[in-house]
Amino acid sequence: MSNNILIIGFGGHAKSVADCIIRNEQYNIVGYTDVEDKKADFPYLGTDDVLKDLVKSHAANAALGMGFMGGADIRDRIVEVAEKAGLRFPVIADPSAILAKNAAIGDGTFIGKRAVVNAEATVGRFCIINTGAIIEHENEIGDFSHIAVGATLCGNVKVGRHCLIGAGTTVIQGVTIGDNCVIGAGSLVLGDVPSNSKVVGIVKGVKNE
Repeated sequence: MSNNILIIGFGGHAKSVADCIIRNEQYNIVGYTDVEDKKADFPYLGTDDVLKDLVKSHAANAALGMGFMGGADIRDRIVEVAEKAGLRFPVIADPSAILAKNAAIGDGTFIGKRAVVNAEATVGRFCIINTGAIIEHENEIGDFSHIAVGATLCGNVKVGRHCLIGAGTTVIQGVTIGDNCVIGAGSLVLGDVPSNSKVVGIVKGVKNE
């Protein structure tokens, strides 16, 4: 059971997570939980209500299969339930990802294909660093944040908790983005963005009201 793993939630993002797990050949996927049977390639084990029983009978490890889903609240709640049930959440990184030896990556974080986490970067717990995203040197990414496909964060960028940095976005060096922010796809972020902001396009900095 030590190398068994289950996937919590099975949508599109979960398929990417599952593929990375299979490619790594470190864990054996025993099935998934969800609100309903998704007819996936892995056994349906029931809803999240059975997580405690699954720890005893199937696996001690888990991976989140849910994407950002418009916010991190659902992921927060699921993690709380799962950790109380005794599940552990290893880092899942695709073999094609490039991770600096002195980068720090928190539990439950997913790092997709050809993503880069460079020197002295810190990525929090339960983040998503998606396909082709670049987290440059000395970045700090808060828990439960999602750096979407092809986004580039230049050096010394700080991103708070529960943020979404949209696909193809570039954040220049030294910028700070607060908690609970959404940066729309294809944006160019040139200045700081305070917590609870939603911005898109060329962002020269957002003033607190």
